[in-house]
Amino acid sequence: MAQPSQVRTYHPAESAVFLKTNERFGGLSNMAPGFPIVLNGVRIRTSEALYQACRFPRRPDVQRQIIDDPSPMTAKMRSKPFRSDTRPDWDAVRVKIMRWCLRVKLAQNWQTFGKLLLSTADMPIVEKKVRRKDFWGATEQPDGTLVGMNVLGRLLMELREQLKGDEAESLRFIEPLAIPDFLLFGEPIEAVQAPNNAQIPGWAARQSPAPVAAPPPSDPQPSLFEQPMNSETKPAPAHSAADSNRRRGALGRFPQYRDSGLPWLGEIPEHWDVRRNGRLFAERVETGFEDLPILEVSLRTGVRVRDMENGARKQQMADRSKYKRAAKGDVAYNMMRMWQGAVGVAPVDGLISPAYVVARPFPEVDPRYYTYLFRTTAYMREVNKFSRGIVSDRNRLYWDEFKQMPSAFPPTEEQTRIADFLDAHGRLAARLIRNKRRLIGLLNEQKQAIINRAVTRGLNPDAPMKPTGIDWMPEVPAHWEVKRLKTLVRNVTEQTNSLREGETYIALEHVKSWTGEITPPGDDIAFDSQVKRFAANDVLFGKLRPYLAKVTRPEQPGVCVGEFLVLRPTEEAPMAEFLEVKLRSKTIIDIVNSSTFGAKMPRAEWGFIGNLRFAFPPNDKEQAEILASISAETSTLSNAISRTENEITLISEYRERLIADVVTGKLDVRHIEIAAPVDEPIADEDDALDDVLEDGDAEAMEGADADD
Repeated sequence: MAQPSQVRTYHPAESAVFLKTNERFGGLSNMAPGFPIVLNGVRIRTSEALYQACRFPRRPDVQRQIIDDPSPMTAKMRSKPFRSDTRPDWDAVRVKIMRWCLRVKLAQNWQTFGKLLLSTADMPIVEKKVRRKDFWGATEQPDGTLVGMNVLGRLLMELREQLKGDEAESLRFIEPLAIPDFLLFGEPIEAVQAPNNAQIPGWAARQSPAPVAAPPPSDPQPSLFEQPMNSETKPAPAHSAADSNRRRGALGRFPQYRDSGLPWLGEIPEHWDVRRNGRLFAERVETGFEDLPILEVSLRTGVRVRDMENGARKQQMADRSKYKRAAKGDVAYNMMRMWQGAVGVAPVDGLISPAYVVARPFPEVDPRYYTYLFRTTAYMREVNKFSRGIVSDRNRLYWDEFKQMPSAFPPTEEQTRIADFLDAHGRLAARLIRNKRRLIGLLNEQKQAIINRAVTRGLNPDAPMKPTGIDWMPEVPAHWEVKRLKTLVRNVTEQTNSLREGETYIALEHVKSWTGEITPPGDDIAFDSQVKRFAANDVLFGKLRPYLAKVTRPEQPGVCVGEFLVLRPTEEAPMAEFLEVKLRSKTIIDIVNSSTFGAKMPRAEWGFIGNLRFAFPPNDKEQAEILASISAETSTLSNAISRTENEITLISEYRERLIADVVTGKLDVRHIEIAAPVDEPIADEDDALDDVLEDGDAEAMEGADADD
């Protein structure tokens, strides 16, 4: 009798078989310990616990019981009384969820699980079942063979082939499934990523030799993962690479391409077109709508309504009669900063500065697609070529030049599909980055607690203390000195508008919060206003938004923006290194922050900071011991922070690359399921500071242009 099409027969001697977790291939079991998963900040011991938790998206209490149980088998049994609360589409999505669980297991255990998976070589992978349960595995027959659907084993084989093939690098970043109610403890499940620079010993991902994919081998399980189960025996049809990608929900190339004729764009899908911007947009120059809100273009967030609250900006700051109307859905760009990506879609009807261009999209244009295209690196380089001006950083892209620029033109429905896909991906990426920044915040809190204790109480817990009479610093070690900061440092205010050879230029955005790490700009430095000159080992204290703790100590001379206090230690001061760490301690930062004025851009004043009482050990030896202890105790935390920051960088780079490939037709997203919307991420303090600095530049440029 013919077997059902999904049933397979395996010979144990020729297969990678696992039953118990302590066997050679036991780590392939979902029950296997040693392959932990962290999802939404929650540590999950095994992929089995993760899979079972996915059954109950609307029962966080049941998910908690499953995840907290130390035994995956016990956790599975605990869930049985609640099976009536299983998600209603479980039978339709369980294989998809299992595939996702295995990918997450690999991404977060890249070296160990990847090495184990590759050790199976080309053998069939089989989960042996002792009872007659042959869906996920196979049961032993009287002749010694193993017979069953072996779905888990086949999913592992699929993952192994992807790991050995061209898709390997894509397995490092795993998106959440685009299915309803994909939740953990009531929150949408987030993307996960492999550790930075993790490699499988003795393995390197195979690189695709050409951009056009070659036909792959036939899919060994065409109906199992993408079509309903059935018992009819049918031959598996052959599929193209694009068809295979579409069926797996993977990103792939379009079937056919042609040369666009544009070096920066390269090949485009055969059915796409190239059009001048003048055939896509018309300039809108409409004035006299003075009651509309003022809009601005941000490099980070596109077009937004300008904040007029808290006295930060005044309504009468400019003659509104000169402002142009932008209708909701219009594209607006800053003529002087389009080359940096200062472009976006108007969220509401509003007023745009005369320094900006307003472009009304024609009916066949989805403006969201074009703002993604305009922000790609390749397109921004083209903007520079079409811009005019005396100096490069003041070049303007006028409408007459903008309308001559060629752009890709996909069919309208594809423009919308691309924009929807990138919008959804952007929400997920932003949420992931936000949570990683929260993790960094928690790690920083632990680190700052260690630093704060050391620089306020010393290293000897039994040292006698003396009262200070200061509310925020009630006592210090008895042998420490307490002096006002202004007696220990000199506030240097020397200004200049030039940069000497060998000097560096430092702005607030070049200093990392809470660490003082400096990332100086490149060689092409330009600044219009006067800046302060500092010497090596001067301490720079950021007085704008002091809660960001932008305090640093450059090792070479240079100039800095006026938002830094330049503090030069006197002979009575402690070591410059100790002074820097002390000024960046949480106690000092909190006190300084409590004195600020200004709502949107709070600043501290030297008059307050200089009068702060400053406690420190009188000899350099003790100061050095404190610094060495801080370094030793915080090194693990610092490394974890650095790794998480690198992950954020990789996520951002991945997104930039994805956007560029999708909007230029290198990847086809027409068949991709779009993830359900998630809550918009909350802007963090770094974003807020970037916006403040950017806004100041934008206003200065806006005023300059408006007078032309």
